[in-house]
Amino acid sequence: MAKKGGVQQLQADLQNDVDFKKFLKRPGLLVLDVYSEWCGPCLGMVGGLRKIKLEMGGDNLQLAICKSDTITALRRFHKRSEPTWLFVTGGRAVNIMFGTDVPKLMALINKELEKTLQKAPRTVTYAVNELQPIEVEQLRVKTEITERVQRIEREVEHKKQTDYLTFVTDAILANLPDIGVTVFGPHVNRDMFKELQEPAEALKMQCKDRKVIQVTAEQFESVNFACNNPLPPDVIEQLDGKELLMCFWKIDKGAGPVPNVLTAYAKELTNERVAPPNEEFNKEHPIPPIIAPMQIKFEVELAEGEEWVEEISSEEEAKKNKQEKIKSIINVLQEAPAADDNADLDGEEEGSEEETSEQDVRQSLANLSIDLDLDLDFNDQVEEEEEVVEEVVEEVVEEVIVKPKFRTKTAEMPPIWVPNNRRTHAALVYMFFRNQTTGFLPPDPTPEPPHVIMAFKASKRQAVMNAIERHRSDVPSYGYFTTDDPDEATLLASSTDRYNKSVEQSRSDMIVLKVSKVQSNMMLSLVEFAPTYVSPNVTAGREEALKFFPEDYKQQPEVPEKEEEDKTKKKKKSKKTEDTRESHDVPEAPPEKVEAAEPPPPPQAEAPPPEAQASAGEAPAPAAPPAEGEAAPAEGGTAAAAPADGAEPGSESAEGPAPTEAAEEAPTEAAEEAPPPASEEDPQAPTEGTAPAPATEAAPEVAAAE
Repeated sequence: MAKKGGVQQLQADLQNDVDFKKFLKRPGLLVLDVYSEWCGPCLGMVGGLRKIKLEMGGDNLQLAICKSDTITALRRFHKRSEPTWLFVTGGRAVNIMFGTDVPKLMALINKELEKTLQKAPRTVTYAVNELQPIEVEQLRVKTEITERVQRIEREVEHKKQTDYLTFVTDAILANLPDIGVTVFGPHVNRDMFKELQEPAEALKMQCKDRKVIQVTAEQFESVNFACNNPLPPDVIEQLDGKELLMCFWKIDKGAGPVPNVLTAYAKELTNERVAPPNEEFNKEHPIPPIIAPMQIKFEVELAEGEEWVEEISSEEEAKKNKQEKIKSIINVLQEAPAADDNADLDGEEEGSEEETSEQDVRQSLANLSIDLDLDLDFNDQVEEEEEVVEEVVEEVVEEVIVKPKFRTKTAEMPPIWVPNNRRTHAALVYMFFRNQTTGFLPPDPTPEPPHVIMAFKASKRQAVMNAIERHRSDVPSYGYFTTDDPDEATLLASSTDRYNKSVEQSRSDMIVLKVSKVQSNMMLSLVEFAPTYVSPNVTAGREEALKFFPEDYKQQPEVPEKEEEDKTKKKKKSKKTEDTRESHDVPEAPPEKVEAAEPPPPPQAEAPPPEAQASAGEAPAPAAPPAEGEAAPAEGGTAAAAPADGAEPGSESAEGPAPTEAAEEAPTEAAEEAPPPASEEDPQAPTEGTAPAPATEAAPEVAAAE
């Protein structure tokens, strides 16, 4: 009886091989939700699975979530983002489904559960680690797509290289029309140059440069792009990594086309010559050529189904005869007449046959030159002896039947190679004599350094981006993707700003980096953040980088947080300043130059007592010039007021009496309330119609107005 309040486990959680194998032994239909650590199991199906288990399945339906990262039989589903449902019964897989189609999954479970309950025999089953037909088809489609993408990439890369080689060779042909290059074989060294130069003088050739260069097969592939007489592939393979003598020739314009002159030069070096009579020979006699071809033998692997017959030595012939002899003995043993089942043989006859068989076997083994060193009783241990004989026969048969995997091939290494195309000569100059093109040919674009792919959980983006900022040049590209699998990844954002502003984010999102491997500083800095994936080598890294970051990938720049804050503060400050000016009605800046009226003479009369103050309606008199060291008078408190309209100086205006000859000063209260004087850099503008107050360092004495 179940415990009161106990909860039945809906799905078993399988994390390792032991639990997985134990779960497969359960009866009924097993439905496995296979997931990866970075993606997690499918949670959207839990409700439907619970319902079908409680209503129909019961103990006949077993559900489990299986972590493909740690279960060996499910490793092929590692890093797969699409939900995977594997149906197993009796320890064998019977069906599989991909995706999150709930009705389809429920129908498939009902169908497989019905077959399991009826115990109907399964015509086709699969091992749990075996690919099912739908997986085979998916793999085929995926492989075709990958091959097509790789082919397109190779074609694009080849076209790019061809276009660039065409560009540089056009420039070389235009600037160096009378040059050519000869390539000598590995058996021709620098010490022979004096002999090599003798025939050149007659052909009006001058050697301007010569080098001993270690060449690679890839370099010759680039050279041969426009060559009509390329070196054979076998020869190029043997030249890979060899040091070759190359000469850069200047041909006289009247000697003829460059390829023709160099071809004639090659013939002079490789043809037999006729020597004049000397002390040893009374007449002309032939002498060997200066340089001659060289034969190189090497082994090549046989293709599947390829048959190859080649000459063999006497030792190999003897070995072959011995193998044929062994084969004939085996045939005799296998074709021995079987005993008649109806014959009635007594023990003595049986013993004689056994002795005869033993002698035949031991004789056969003696002929095979095999010493088994067996001390067995043949009559008591016949079965063991037969097993030993079978093993020996199998070994001998394998030795005879297995064909050699390699064959010997001979290649003729030419002593000199002269292309018959001027563009090929220009390509040789570009590849091996770049010092001759510095005056007119720009330097090659800097090749991209080797790099790898490193992926991290997007939740670590802040720490990862901080590390990137310290070595920004080592990470040319990065982005946010749905997974770290290059074949299934979908781009989410090409910068952290865009990703942070995106609406939908998932815990399975990844930040993927393209990291240069020239220096290990960047990689070492990133390892501490526990990457989910790192390319195994630079070759795989290059292929994966092309999938994550194709040529049309645009990296969005990051805006530093400090710069954003500064911009925000600047905008707020600018807005605040505008609002302040509007609210306080700040006057405009003064003009560059204002014509001021002549200041009035200084006051002569003594200051009246403080009780005699001017009324509020009286106009203040102009202030006297201040003494040295005193502050400048305040605006409005010291400037002379303009006469009223229609009134002459000295007469009383409508608002009050006119100022007397002795200038009346402003009241003390007005002086105290006046604002501080403006600085020299930002002077206050005078009021329209009045003369500007004289600028002094100290304020004048305050006198009461009449």
